[in-house]
Amino acid sequence: MIASQYVIIGAGFAGAATAYHLARRGVKNILLLEQEKVAGVHSSGRNASMIRQVVPENAVMRLAKEGAAFLRGLPSDWQIPVDFQRNGSLLLGSGEGWDRLSRDAEMAREVGIEVESWLPEKAKDYVPVLKEANFDGAIWCPTDGVVDIHALLSGYLKAAFSMGTQIRYSCAVQGIEVQDGRACGVLTAEGLIRAETVINAAGPWAAVVGKMAGAVEAPLRPCRRHLFVTTPLPWVDPKWPFVWDDAHGIYFRPDSGGLLLCPCDQDEMAPGDPPTDSSVAELLAEKIRQRFPGIADVAIRKSWAGLRTLSNDGRFVIGWDSKVRGFFWVAGLGGHGVTTSSAVGALAAGLILDPSERRGGPFSPGRFAS
Repeated sequence: MIASQYVIIGAGFAGAATAYHLARRGVKNILLLEQEKVAGVHSSGRNASMIRQVVPENAVMRLAKEGAAFLRGLPSDWQIPVDFQRNGSLLLGSGEGWDRLSRDAEMAREVGIEVESWLPEKAKDYVPVLKEANFDGAIWCPTDGVVDIHALLSGYLKAAFSMGTQIRYSCAVQGIEVQDGRACGVLTAEGLIRAETVINAAGPWAAVVGKMAGAVEAPLRPCRRHLFVTTPLPWVDPKWPFVWDDAHGIYFRPDSGGLLLCPCDQDEMAPGDPPTDSSVAELLAEKIRQRFPGIADVAIRKSWAGLRTLSNDGRFVIGWDSKVRGFFWVAGLGGHGVTTSSAVGALAAGLILDPSERRGGPFSPGRFAS
């Protein structure tokens, strides 16, 4: 029978970063389980690769700031180069949406994130395809950008492995062994793996894994979101920031000589490989016509869909379970997993290793206990 002090379920950004930070703090007996043949098949490898720090939730914003700082200055022992294009971000707002965005920007200033409030004319000069767009103002964040998600995920995994973490691929979890109210093992097709601590970083499957353990019922919803990439467009400047119309749910950024676009669709799905829906392309086209008429004639070259796992209050689920001892959550990152990955891993490692930090905090699963 295999045994490990810490068994982490899921080798996406949540699990990989947690393994990395545990290993950096000297933990040797870590086993990371991944159900796929490689890491990053699902949410961690299907996102828009954008680093965004100005978000509505204060606690998440602080983790985003810390995560972005990590990317700007990778530690000296980091083994894989990670391209981080710091082209910045332009967040557009209109009406009440502009009021909300302005409040988010003020909160960002208070936590030390560099932001500026721009009049529409300045934003349109900076990104000329916005000339015909209608919005009340823009928030400019120069330290945002686009990161190589595959290199980043590989970096966490390689560093953790080099410090002694074991990684097993094609190893799906079938159950959680619980004795006397304590998680003590993970059941797989290859048998039971004994563990002192089970760490649930299963992404879209996190709620499923929680139910296997009889843990608190965290209200986590895997939601599908589509991404589209256009054919090459000679007028696209690769140095443009990503542009996000917050009030109306649409964003674009330079990609592969053209644009990557998203209509911010959000349909709840079962965890797995989400199918694409052709009607979402129509939604995108309509939003482009309404919000960004300057790019209304672009042709789509490819599209795909991924899952974002959302909590009902917009905050992550990080901490010790309130019902099952030895069961720890790192889940519900809700589309912020890339930006916050290092900060999430560091927070999780600290909570796991410091007995005095076993409860409380804005991300605690205990907030869902009935």
